[in-house]
Amino acid sequence: MASQIKSSGYIPRDSVKLFYEREGTSGSRTILFIHGFGGTTNAFQPLVSSLQDFDLVRFDWAGHGRSSVPQSTSIESYVADCEAIIGYLGLKDILVVGHSFGGLISFHLAAKHPDIVKGVVAFGPVRPPPEAGQKALATRSATVRSEGIGAVADLVVSNAFSPKSLINRKGEVALAREMLTRQNPEGYALALDALAGSSAPAWKQIKANVLVLTGDEDKVSTATAGADIVKDIGSNAKQMVFKDTGHWHVLESTDASIKAIISAAKNIA
Repeated sequence: MASQIKSSGYIPRDSVKLFYEREGTSGSRTILFIHGFGGTTNAFQPLVSSLQDFDLVRFDWAGHGRSSVPQSTSIESYVADCEAIIGYLGLKDILVVGHSFGGLISFHLAAKHPDIVKGVVAFGPVRPPPEAGQKALATRSATVRSEGIGAVADLVVSNAFSPKSLINRKGEVALAREMLTRQNPEGYALALDALAGSSAPAWKQIKANVLVLTGDEDKVSTATAGADIVKDIGSNAKQMVFKDTGHWHVLESTDASIKAIISAAKNIA
C-alpha cells in the first residue's frame, strides 16, 4: 500500500498557501511531519503504510514542494507554517517528526507550544550554523539563484547518503534527487538563508519527550552534534544512532525509523 489520503489541499497563511496531506486513523495520536531542505511530504512516504494506526499530517513548507513561494522566510516563519497547519486542522497533543532543518523547526515549535507538542522525533537535526557554516550556506544560496538547483543537486545528494546507501539504495537516492531538483530555486535559496540567520530554540522550555536519531555516517548532523542537543534539552531527551546511515535516515533505515516513531508515540503520556 502506498497512501490512503483522506484529505489534502491548501491552507492559507498570510500571503502563502501551504499544501498538506492527511491520512491514517482519525481520533488517534496525531503525528505532524516536518521535512528538511529539498524535501516535500514525500520525504516521509516510506513510513506511512506502517503508521496507519496514527493520524498522519504532512505538509510542504512555504517555498518548498507544492506550497507557494513567499517573499522572505525565517526560522520564525517556518514555525508559523506549522502553527497554521495545527490551527487549521485543530491538532492537539501531537508527536512532531522533523528531519534536518525540520528538526530545528520542531524544537522551536516544541519550546513555543509545550501544551501542544508532547513528543519530538528529530532525524539529524541541525543547529544554527557558526560563521563558516553561514558563509557556506550563503555560497550555495547564491549558486542556486544564479545557476539553478541542478548546479548543487548531485553534490548535495551524494554527501547526504552513506557510501553503503549510495550503492544499495539507488531508488531512495533517486527519490531524494527528484525531490531536490523539483524545488523552486528561490524557495530553496530562501530556506538556506533562513538557516544561516536562525537562532537556537529555548532548549529548557522543551517539555516534550525528545528522541534524536543520528546516522553514524551523517556528515550534516553528526553523532556528536546529536549528543550535544540531547545535553542541551536535558533528561527528557535521548539519542539513538543508526548504523550505515547518512543524513536521509528515513530513506536509508526505514524499518528502524518506523520502530522509533511508534515507540516515541507510545511513550507520550
